[in-house]
Amino acid sequence: MFSPSSDSLFAYIAWIGISAVGLTLLLALMMGYLRISLNRRRQEERAFLAVWRPLLLSSLHSSVSAVLPTLAVHERVHFLKLWNSLMRSATGAAADNLISIAYSVDCDCFSRRMLRYGSRIECLLATLALGHMRDHPSWELLVTQTLSADSVTSINAFQALVQIDAETTAQQLMSLLLARNDWPISHVAAILQSAHGAFLPPLLEATAEIKSVHQVRTLHLIEALHLAVPQTTVLSLLDKANDTETIIAALRIANDAGLLVHIRAYLNHPDWRVRVQAAKVLGRIGEHADVNRLIPLLADSEWWVRYRAARSLVGMPFFSITEVELLRDNLSDRFARDMLGQILAERRPT
Repeated sequence: MFSPSSDSLFAYIAWIGISAVGLTLLLALMMGYLRISLNRRRQEERAFLAVWRPLLLSSLHSSVSAVLPTLAVHERVHFLKLWNSLMRSATGAAADNLISIAYSVDCDCFSRRMLRYGSRIECLLATLALGHMRDHPSWELLVTQTLSADSVTSINAFQALVQIDAETTAQQLMSLLLARNDWPISHVAAILQSAHGAFLPPLLEATAEIKSVHQVRTLHLIEALHLAVPQTTVLSLLDKANDTETIIAALRIANDAGLLVHIRAYLNHPDWRVRVQAAKVLGRIGEHADVNRLIPLLADSEWWVRYRAARSLVGMPFFSITEVELLRDNLSDRFARDMLGQILAERRPT
């Protein structure tokens, strides 16, 4: 005879088994639904591309005079994907034709709605589109997006604003640009390449603020954009009273021979990173007398200092390879000889 406790145990086990079977069936139904939904979306995208891809491609060569097909709500994301991909490489009349088509299908209106209420992907697609369209009515919405904690969302909104109005963006958002440490310098520089004229004055103004909390980032951006900074400004940045990071960043943008006296003083700096940059600058703008200043760095305790000094010596146009080889053969320090030998091997054609 089974006890009441045994009956309860069996009932509990049976309930677990039934629940497990039910969950398995539910999971199978969900997977089936997702598969059907995915196939349906793929079919919808293929149908969209069959109509719109030839039309948009033809617009790259001539304006589209025919009546455009109706763009259904579920096709808007597909349109943005295709249109943005074509706009990335379109220029001149081709870009104008694509923009004309976008406005004809109310791309500006539904993109602004996506910017407010869409998913992250929809928001990014809409941001790219509004930037390509130079859509001024989207200005305030995009400015709000630049404040997003999501770095991808915010930097794409900044790029769209630069496309719409570079000068206004430079005037209104320079402080934000310098404060967003999560925006990679290389990405920002790529955005500003075609609009660096608008950003040069405020960047130089920010550089002049020696004690600014964003000083180093400003200098890194100037370096990435290859902007020329007045000698007096660089000279003030090279002041030994400044912090090490500022001095390093200033050395990286120093390109004026009039600064050599101040740059040479950093060849013996206690921070090896400063010595590296000083050696690098001498290789770029140094004089023949700087050869003898670089030679002692070949025996520096830090590998990177030895490497940069050797690179600078080998790269100096007035110091021939024959002279470098002679120097290598007469060096008493083994590490110095090895480093010069390594750089010479790198320079030889394979």
